[in-house]
Amino acid sequence: MGYHLYWLSGAPPVWRVMLALNLKKIRYTDTRFEIGSSDMADPSFRLINPRGQVPVLMTPDGPVRESLAILAYLDRVKPEPPLFGRGPTEAGVIWQWIMDYENHLRGAMVTLSTIVYNDEQDARAADLAVAMEVGCREMETILHRLRLMPWLGGNQVSAADIVFYPGVQWMRRSLQHLDPSPMHEMMQNPALRKWEQKIERLPKYKETVPPHWSADEPANVAALG
Repeated sequence: MGYHLYWLSGAPPVWRVMLALNLKKIRYTDTRFEIGSSDMADPSFRLINPRGQVPVLMTPDGPVRESLAILAYLDRVKPEPPLFGRGPTEAGVIWQWIMDYENHLRGAMVTLSTIVYNDEQDARAADLAVAMEVGCREMETILHRLRLMPWLGGNQVSAADIVFYPGVQWMRRSLQHLDPSPMHEMMQNPALRKWEQKIERLPKYKETVPPHWSADEPANVAALG
């Protein structure tokens, strides 16, 4: 049995997995769910993931759900290039940056994107202001790191970069619908742009870009794992 990915266009957790599969040069087939469809609620899919979320990677060992769990699985299946470092120090640094994003920046990113794509800028102005404030604070920490190091985890691409990059693109997309702000300025930082360009030179990068983005449709936030 090979690898089969269940995914939804535009979902940052899905994008992480696609980047990792391509970086590891692991071939896979896929099933794309349409935004707004009920396919993920279908009993046959619930047998694979009872939470009805994507991504799910079918593997020779069975289904693996949750994007970080999938990255960890892939790193054991094919250790090169390593996603979580070659030693304890590198692993600790990489996980620190992943958890910084998951625990501090991701919530603000989801709030920002949800407000923008639901056209709730006026109704949820206070929530938007808080999300922008948190986003700026967390981005400044990340920008400081990228001024010092070529990658978040150190001297080579790692799971930290793969986790963070899709979120940055989701924020960029959301900010297009908002008035200029300090966050807009931060997103033009040269260190950030240089780092993004390196990600965009990874193997088969273009194949991972959300195909629906040309239609400017949001992803279903509740369906992401």
